Amino acid sequence: MDKIRQRKLSLITRNKLSDEERKEYSKIICDKLFSLNLKGNIMSYYPFKTEVDIRVFNFNNYVSYPVIYHDIEMDTYLPINNSFSLNYYGIYEPDLDEAIKVEKKYLDYVIVPIVAFDERLYRIGYGKGYYDYFLKDIKAKKIGVAFDIQKVNGIENDNNDIKLDMIITEKNTYIGI
Repeated sequence: MDKIRQRKLSLITRNKLSDEERKEYSKIICDKLFSLNLKGNIMSYYPFKTEVDIRVFNFNNYVSYPVIYHDIEMDTYLPINNSFSLNYYGIYEPDLDEAIKVEKKYLDYVIVPIVAFDERLYRIGYGKGYYDYFLKDIKAKKIGVAFDIQKVNGIENDNNDIKLDMIITEKNTYIGI
């Protein structure tokens, strides 16, 4: 199955989760993230629509967040005073007037949202390639978070797709070899 179809089907499946299920599963995933006892510079994300809600993890750690530019670029910023604003996609990003840029070479961990994934630790996002471009040649550990129902049998991947180091769901933790 091609990525466009997998993305569409996975989003439909994820959107069928009830608010209660998403809340319960997100808590389990956050608990698993806490148990990793991550130290150092962490980049995370602000949940968008029905993504795993990891705000509890984020707000209990000192994390930076992605800021997207119109072309294929993304940087990460540490918000000051938890000041956020909506970007043109409707995603919360740090307010750049109250944020500090964090160079990706200083990141130790990047927590990545997922639309679909497979056991080989490849992911599908929303299709713009921001994370794949950002994660290219990065030394930080790449940790994806998703609901287990987002797992698919296999993802067509190409040279631009970045394999994650770990994917955490409410049921499983998939670790790369």
